[in-house]
Amino acid sequence: MKRTLLSIAAGAALLGGPAAAQDFPTTPPRATGAPRVDLPEPVRMRLPNGLTVMYVQQRELPVVSAVLVTRGAGSADEPAQVPGLASFTASMLDEGAGGRDALALASALDLLGASLSTGSGTDAAQANLYVLRQNFPAALRIMADVVTRPDFPEREVNRLRDERLTALARARDEATTIANNAFASLVYGAQHPYGRVPTAEGTRALDRGRVQGFHAARYRPESSTLILVGDVDPAAMQPMVAEAFGAWRAQGPAAAGPAELPQAPSIGRTVVYLIDKPGAAQSEIRIGHPGVPRSSPDFFPVMVMNTMLGGTFTSRLNTNLRETHGWAYGASSNFAMLRGAGPFTARAGVQTNATDSALVEFFRELNRIRTEAVTPTELDKIKNFVALRLPGQLETTSDIAGQLAALETYGLDASYFDDYVQRVMAVTADDLRRVASEYIRPDRAVVVVVGDRQVVEAAVRAANVGPVEIREVTEFVR
Repeated sequence: MKRTLLSIAAGAALLGGPAAAQDFPTTPPRATGAPRVDLPEPVRMRLPNGLTVMYVQQRELPVVSAVLVTRGAGSADEPAQVPGLASFTASMLDEGAGGRDALALASALDLLGASLSTGSGTDAAQANLYVLRQNFPAALRIMADVVTRPDFPEREVNRLRDERLTALARARDEATTIANNAFASLVYGAQHPYGRVPTAEGTRALDRGRVQGFHAARYRPESSTLILVGDVDPAAMQPMVAEAFGAWRAQGPAAAGPAELPQAPSIGRTVVYLIDKPGAAQSEIRIGHPGVPRSSPDFFPVMVMNTMLGGTFTSRLNTNLRETHGWAYGASSNFAMLRGAGPFTARAGVQTNATDSALVEFFRELNRIRTEAVTPTELDKIKNFVALRLPGQLETTSDIAGQLAALETYGLDASYFDDYVQRVMAVTADDLRRVASEYIRPDRAVVVVVGDRQVVEAAVRAANVGPVEIREVTEFVR
């Protein structure tokens, strides 16, 4: 600190003299209204094979960010008996493609100064490319090879499968993984895609044939959108895209769209599931139930309400459990808004000796946001936070491409951003209370506690949050 102050003083002297106390600000700056975000209107084109191409010009830098999003290739669309197949397939795409092995692909990308990654989520798979504009044509051809012509080398399939089996064995000792798996399983059940978790048995079934079959059925041009953001010219680039992706043809059944999701199960009452982790340094807590899909008309009120509850560092949950009581490093909540009703989850890792007290405070906050009126000051603070962070979410070409990919996944138009700020600022206290009452259900929730049963069981039962059931780790990580 002394060195820093001396540096400031030295700098001030160079500018004409020492800095006086009155030269430093004494009041924080006042927040201004959220700026309007004006993205260029995307130019949409389509190849004869059904691939949609979206161009967004951001020419400040000579770079291109490309995202190819494929709907219906996520975990919600994989066979029930092979959980993890979607993410495994996505991770295999760049392990060899177009006749080049993984090292040759990596070397080619390095020579172009490009980065390429692949992955999948619940509802879609993605390939992400970032490259200088001058090297875009060559990098795009590599991206096309990876997505449309993967080789799935047997040796790499075996290697990645063994890595996953090792990770599953290690997960038996990871309280966070145990809690996450148990929560998903207990909220949705094994019959729902959102309730399935990877198992050793399912992972051993990941072979080259299954990966090839999933790719052929689910990676389809008519279900995909290529998003290009940066120094792009639709007229000049569309022939390049056609050259790279024009030969891509759907294989397998004619209409392999997203799988039809079953109804999210109904939870009749709150039950606490205690999973024994002897000697655990802390207890992992998960509380929640099915929430709302991304298509919900209450998207904006729910987002603002959850930000207040547990979506930021100054949220009620984090302030209570971390700042006021010091029981947790952090406490949060989230609505996973997916194609179906993804989970609402409140979570924290808490001190073992505060497990029961933390449960009580969790439920205090869950009930308070449903019943207690929000003050105008708190509401304005949260709305400004949500609105003012939008520009940061669209700061780079990669940010913009990623946001547009999410909109494409859920069938939303890019005009979503045009009135984003207005819709956030239009949320009222009555809106918050209404959506909290409707979408947060502390009386019908799954509560997962992973901790040292010998230490915490009596106190958890005494907390009287709900009936307590004892479950085994091997039920959820196996």
